This record gives sequence, structure tokens and C-alpha cells, in this order.
Amino acid sequence: MTPSTPDSPAGSRFHALRALRHREFTRLFVSSTIGDLGYWISFVALQAHVVDVTDGSGAWLGILFFANFIPMLIFAPLAGSVADRMDRTRLMVIIRGAIGAVALAMAVLILTGTATPGATIVIAFLLGTGYGFLGPAQSAAVANTIPSTDLLSAVSMSSAGSNFCRVAGPALGAPVLAIWGPGWSFVVYGLSSMLVTALLVRLRLRSHLDPHADTGAWRRIVEGLQHARERPPAVAALVTMSVFSIFGGAQIALYPLFATEVHGRPTQDFTAIVVASGVGAVLGAMTTGLRRSVPGLRSSLAWLIGFGVTSIAFGLAPSWGMTLGAAALVGFCYFSMTTVLATLLQHLADDAKRGRIMSLFVVAWGGLIPVGAVGMGALADATGAPFVVVLGAGVCIAYALATLALVASRSAQPSTAPLR
Repeated sequence: MTPSTPDSPAGSRFHALRALRHREFTRLFVSSTIGDLGYWISFVALQAHVVDVTDGSGAWLGILFFANFIPMLIFAPLAGSVADRMDRTRLMVIIRGAIGAVALAMAVLILTGTATPGATIVIAFLLGTGYGFLGPAQSAAVANTIPSTDLLSAVSMSSAGSNFCRVAGPALGAPVLAIWGPGWSFVVYGLSSMLVTALLVRLRLRSHLDPHADTGAWRRIVEGLQHARERPPAVAALVTMSVFSIFGGAQIALYPLFATEVHGRPTQDFTAIVVASGVGAVLGAMTTGLRRSVPGLRSSLAWLIGFGVTSIAFGLAPSWGMTLGAAALVGFCYFSMTTVLATLLQHLADDAKRGRIMSLFVVAWGGLIPVGAVGMGALADATGAPFVVVLGAGVCIAYALATLALVASRSAQPSTAPLR
């Protein structure tokens, strides 16, 4: 038998998985996967609960997403500063424990029949706050578990693991939701968060932070913004992520409406859309991991065009089966693009400022989704979910084409400063 080489198909597969050779990355990967499984189990339960108690209001779904994701916009810059000042392992342990406590509180509210729409929105905000602080620390910690040569593999594996949970979480959560209801889904989430907390206690990171370099939270935030400007195309990558989140990524808020209003199916069937998009997302993230060089801005823009085209197909699909097929393609392009952007930013950042750079990524991704979700939810009530998805996809395509043209024009003029 011929041994695999780096250029052979088998070698390429191992190339994508090479980050798993490092014990601390594996520990972080496993704990994050368990936490994300619990999150997705609770996520579908939260949406189903809001649909049931508000009679399927698109506006309420938009408000739910706003409450759940707006903390990332508000707190992520501060969280990035904290992640560059505080021990990242200790920070993740504290946050995961707090998330578990909030999840169990939500379980009590639902099981006692006191989870009103207002109370649900408050819980969603608290959970979002936890993730707003967790995101920068966890993203920065990935780079502290491996050598720089394995960074692309680590980011791709992390993205693939997260998206595997988008498949497995709803698949596990659907029967729990159907048989026992959303309250028990949050019991599962709370217990899984406690397990993750226990696993993270033993995590050891190779961080290069200076514990004595305390210039104040606001100053550290400003330094993070300056660092992004000094490392082109970091700013252009963040703008691309922002446009996508508002006009593309926020469409996930409308998935329950595609099940109930567009295709006349039970509320819980929207989990099939989440699972289908998650399958595509796993494949997209892992495909990116097969690359042997750090991808650039052009690559992310190409994937954004692909996302727009497949989203139009999703919005206009005439049957349930075609909707699920299009959702898988949407997920593939979605996470091919986000994995490219995350890897690019990780590569550009100094470790001492990595938390702040990744906090900007969290703001551009999760933090701006609620802005789009509120607008999409309200517009969907007036015009229908398919129209809103197609409109947002058109904006994404137009932005990507315009930015590609700008990049090409800048490249043709050597004396011009690089696109930021």
C-alpha cells in the first residue's frame, strides 16, 4: 500500500484534522462541542416556545433574536479587552457556569408556566450576554492551543465542530421538544453547560499575555480598533462580515415561518431546515480546512456571492424537499465564508490583541444579526418571509460584486494603499 503524502487525498484529509494532534486543542474542541450541542437543543426550543406563545408572530421572533444577539454588539468590545487581560481559561469557566445557571432558570420558568414572552426575552438577553463575553475568549483561546502552522486546521475544526452541533443539536432536541416540551430542553442545556465548565477547569493555554499591561478597558478597545486598521485587510473583512450578518445571516430568524406559513408544516419541523443548513455548514468548514494557505478577502467575497445565489433558491423553493436541499447549500456557502474570514483575522492578529480583534468579529457576526433580524421579522409580517430572504440575498450579491471590483482596481494600481 502506498503511504499517504501531504499532496494525496488521504494526506489532505489528515491535513484538515491535524489540530487534533494537540491535547489542549482537543480538550477545548470537545468542551466547546458539548456546549454547542446544548445551545442548539435550547435554541430550537426557545424559537418554538416563542412561536407557540405569540401565535407565530414574525415580529416577536425578530425581537427574540434581537434580545439574544444584541449583547454581542454591546459587550463584545469590552469582552475582547477582558479576554486580553484575564486568564482565558478562568474566564471561560466563569462564563460557562453562568450560562448553565441561566439555562436552568429558564427551564424552571417554562416548567412552571411562567415563561411569558417578556420573561423569555429577558432570559434570551442574559444568555446572549454570556455568549457575548464567551466568544472573544474562546476564539482567542483556539490559537493558544496549537502552533501557528496548524492555525487554519484549528479554526476549520472549530467551525466544523460548531456546525456539526447545528445538525446534531436540533436532531437531538426535536424529540425532546416533541415529547417533553421546551422546559426539558433547557434542563439539558443547563446540565451540559455544567459539564463543559468542569472540563474547562483543566485546560492549559499557551498564551503570551502580559498580566501587568493594564492600560484600562477603553484604551484596550481603542488599541484593538487601531490594530485592525494596521493589519489590512482586517477592516474590509469585518465590513464584509457585517453586511452579511445584517442582510444574510439574520434570515435564520425566519426559518420557523418557512415551515409554518410557507409550507404549512408543524412548528417543530423548522428544525429540519436548521439540520439541513448545518450539514452544509459542516462540509463548508471542513472543505476550507483542506487549504494549505491562509485564504484571502477575495475568497470570502466569492463565497458571499454563492450564499446570495443559494439563498434566493431557498426563498423561492416550491417544495419542502427543495427547501431543505437549498438550505444545505446556503449553510455550505455561509460557513465557508465565515471560516475564511475567521482564519484570516486570526492570522493577522498579534496574540496580545487577539481577543480584541476577535471581539470585533463577534460584533460583526453575532452582534449585528439582531439588527437584521428585527427588520426582517417586521418586513416578513408585511410581505412574507420568501420576499425578505430574496431581498437580503440580492444586497449580499451586490456588495460582494462591488467590493471585488474595488479590490481589482486597487490591485491594478501598485501605488494605492491596500484595501482596508
